[in-house]
Amino acid sequence: MSIPVTRAPRRWPAFLSVQTTPPPELPATPGGLLRAVTRMSVPAIALGVVVSTASYLAQALIPLALGDLLDAGLEAGLTARLLPGLAALTGLGLLGSLAAGLEDATGMGAWVGAWKPAMRGAAHRLGLRSRAVTRRIASGDVIATITADADNIGALMYFVVNVIGALVSVVVVGVLMLRTSAPLGLLVLIGLPIVLALVGAFIRPLNRRLSVQREEQGRLSTITTDAVSGLRVLRGIGGEDVYAARYAEASHRVRDAGIRVASTQALLATVKAGAPMVFTAVVVGAGARAALTGTISPGQLVTFYGYTTFLVGPLGVMADLIQFSTRAWVGARKVARIEAVEPLTDDAGVVPGARLDPAGDLTDLSSGVVLRGGRMTALVCPDPARAAALAQRLGRADDADGPVALGGTDLRTVPLKEVRRTIVVSGAHAEAFAGTLAEEVLGDEIPLSGPRPTAEVIRSGAVAGAHGDDGPAAGGGAAPLTAAQRERAEQALAVAAAGDALDSLGGLDGQLTEKARNVSGGQRQRLALARAVARHAPVLVLVEPTSALDSHTEDLVARRLQEERRGLTTVVVTSSPLLLGRCDEVVLLAPAEASDGGAVGAVVDANGAGAAGRRGTATPAADVHEVARGTHHELSALDAYRAVVERGVDTGGEP
Repeated sequence: MSIPVTRAPRRWPAFLSVQTTPPPELPATPGGLLRAVTRMSVPAIALGVVVSTASYLAQALIPLALGDLLDAGLEAGLTARLLPGLAALTGLGLLGSLAAGLEDATGMGAWVGAWKPAMRGAAHRLGLRSRAVTRRIASGDVIATITADADNIGALMYFVVNVIGALVSVVVVGVLMLRTSAPLGLLVLIGLPIVLALVGAFIRPLNRRLSVQREEQGRLSTITTDAVSGLRVLRGIGGEDVYAARYAEASHRVRDAGIRVASTQALLATVKAGAPMVFTAVVVGAGARAALTGTISPGQLVTFYGYTTFLVGPLGVMADLIQFSTRAWVGARKVARIEAVEPLTDDAGVVPGARLDPAGDLTDLSSGVVLRGGRMTALVCPDPARAAALAQRLGRADDADGPVALGGTDLRTVPLKEVRRTIVVSGAHAEAFAGTLAEEVLGDEIPLSGPRPTAEVIRSGAVAGAHGDDGPAAGGGAAPLTAAQRERAEQALAVAAAGDALDSLGGLDGQLTEKARNVSGGQRQRLALARAVARHAPVLVLVEPTSALDSHTEDLVARRLQEERRGLTTVVVTSSPLLLGRCDEVVLLAPAEASDGGAVGAVVDANGAGAAGRRGTATPAADVHEVARGTHHELSALDAYRAVVERGVDTGGEP
């Protein structure tokens, strides 16, 4: 199926073009952010102002042309004296039609000119500092900020364009009215600020109530997104009623906040509609009196009536600006809050010349736990969350968590990029993204093919929409795989025993849907493992990599992982005997606050020799300390070890 695009400009407007470069840095204050996006939108705003002004002036001058026609002797019929007035009316009508046709397009250009950098800036900051952002801001609030709040900032620019055009037309009308009748003109110029001040009196309460509603909406979005991601768990533990009660409570708060906002907006709408009508009645009454006394002509009275009727539109736009500026300020504050989030890690402590030894021992300096280089080591703890926290610390997820050294070098003294290349941490939650299977496994090793022409995106998007599919990415997708990339991806999938996922998707070019919902939970976990293995990092840290697998698949994964990582440093947080049996060494941990008394009388070293009295050397800041070390077989003699491992035995199958 081919859908032709008959007219495609050689160069599309900037606001319709796909940007592949990172967005500019935005200020972390609401006022600074609004000023920055306004500066970025100046060309689009300027064009929009010209078109909007032309549209408003065409409407504003029609009453003048009608009044002149009436005074030129319209009662005498169509004579040559009316031709200039008729030509003026025709010209104003054509200008108004042309400007009205362009007004929405140029206004949307100003809208997108501000919306795009705000949205891209927040989304880019989320991508760079996802852990830091979601630690400070609820995930639902982040989503609402990127989608709704950034859009409100763009809407402000749209109304700024309209307001400037409206103000210009009001000034022109005011001057014309003063030239026709100074008293009536002064009445308009004095009455207009009074009406605007009356409407502006509602800014503060509306702003306050909108802020409350926005906060409650963010909390409700968080509850909703949590439910979507944890629906299976909720059903498994019978938590639907608890969730429904929490959702209903949050929904009621949003409703109540919305009612309070609506009452203020209703009152504002009443003032916005009523004040211009009252203002019009006053002006028309004064104009009629002037016409009766002969101060102005009948045509000028018609002109004054037309002027006052026209002013209802500009006044309404100005009232809308007040509402949208309130929403934009709330949105700018939300976007600025994301922009203000500082990274959890940085290169402030980098020491020139500091280098990591990829084959060296990995040491958690807080707990004193040493993980020997070139070995596959398992961490076992009665509290799995503490072992997982230690694993995250090993990858320098947060500089505030505590220092970690590799080969005797503090990770904080080495550039973060080098740390990320050397140490890869795969968390317990198997995250996945929409895209091809190869992109999921190889990640950013697959370069994008670059942006495609806009006409091609429109054409292929229309074809996809006709088939009920999602449209293609404007970026053009990934470049074709090389033979080496295919081999690496297939090898990583083989290590993770993910051949069934490869077959079900139809190969490496098969598509994963959002969050990989078209594969099972066990397949997602194995894809996450394959993604980590494919990096070939000198140090690989895995947190519960086989928790969703059946025993047969888990044993297969454990054996292949051992073979693949032979000679490299691998750390696994697990309590699975099948995986523990394949590790070169197992470290038994205990919570730091646990008493040493009666814990373990003797600790077995890696060679099986007794090391009586050996204890962990945890610092006060550590959350765990080492209790014992040895192979799985050796540590199985300890009650404390068996209590953890036997509890962790899972006979269930893969979901």
